[in-house]
Amino acid sequence: MKKHIFIFFILLTISVKSQEHRKYWKDGKLTWNDFQAITDQNNASFLHYNLLYKTDKKEIKNTIYNGVFADAYINKKLSFVKHNLKDKYLLAYNQVLFNILEINKRKFQQLIFNINNINELNSYLVDSNEFLNKQVYNFQKESNEGLSIDVINKWELKTAKELEESSNYFFIDYKKSNWTYGIFLGMDLGMYTGSYKQKFNNTLALAIGFDFSYKNVYLLTNISVTNSKLNNDLTDTNLFLAKGDKTVINNFNASLGYPVYQTEKIKLTPFVGYGITSFGEVSEEKNRQSISTGTSIFGLNLDFKNKKRVNFGPSVFNIREEGNTYIRARIYVGNSNFNPNLKGYSINIGVAYGLEGRLLSKK
Repeated sequence: MKKHIFIFFILLTISVKSQEHRKYWKDGKLTWNDFQAITDQNNASFLHYNLLYKTDKKEIKNTIYNGVFADAYINKKLSFVKHNLKDKYLLAYNQVLFNILEINKRKFQQLIFNINNINELNSYLVDSNEFLNKQVYNFQKESNEGLSIDVINKWELKTAKELEESSNYFFIDYKKSNWTYGIFLGMDLGMYTGSYKQKFNNTLALAIGFDFSYKNVYLLTNISVTNSKLNNDLTDTNLFLAKGDKTVINNFNASLGYPVYQTEKIKLTPFVGYGITSFGEVSEEKNRQSISTGTSIFGLNLDFKNKKRVNFGPSVFNIREEGNTYIRARIYVGNSNFNPNLKGYSINIGVAYGLEGRLLSKK
């Protein structure tokens, strides 16, 4: 165990050290401290840069994006400058190279957003690096390897303007499906009225459900399962259970709902529907006694939504989707009538944890 912990800390230290060698454009302009390699006698300076991609997640404007991101940085341990040639023009020359790297990273990010399949990534990376190196070569040639101050100034202004006018992330305008889908799991506290109250105690039910919507019209389904020890005999044409027996109470319902209030964080949805309630004996026998009847319901869901997540791909199946998790507080009332001596309301208060999503596609 100690050996494993020791190896973990060694790997963690190596990872931290490697990160210290990197400088990203967002970290600020270049300084002479960013050139830490041993000087090459044949060159005045050298800026070692990398353009690549990585799987990551980023939080932007309260939305978490999961997918493949372009990555670009310089390696300070591999970059150098001759000490006797340090001046503001040579630093500006290298800053232009840094700007060109960042510009091409953003262009590569735009390509990633439009890729249809993850297998295309490497070829796009090769093309982007070739274009980057060509731009670097053109600047180096035009500036005579940093000796032409006018050219350096021109490129510095041009690249700075292009960076200012572009966004760090070019999130494409996805087309959102009109359909949403979701699932939730929770617990319901059931309280009974009428003749039900005389026979059943309050119950705690396991609930699972599926939600679907088209635009703002929701189809809500719910299945709940619980049991209760009988306070009195339970009789019906096809069922007799004695006082003290344990009975299973099942309910399945489907309802339509429409949000009357909705923000990025909250959704309030009243609903009305119909379902089936059944009572049955707890037994290991295959032919267990049970009865069922129709149940009308109405209620209210209050969803507290967590941060939205966008999985923009590319993926093996080219699936892009957005969604969020939520905590749902809900209350609903069910009314069912088995016979004149077995009818009443169930009042259900519950809490659940759910997932909601929708598919995205490129416009």
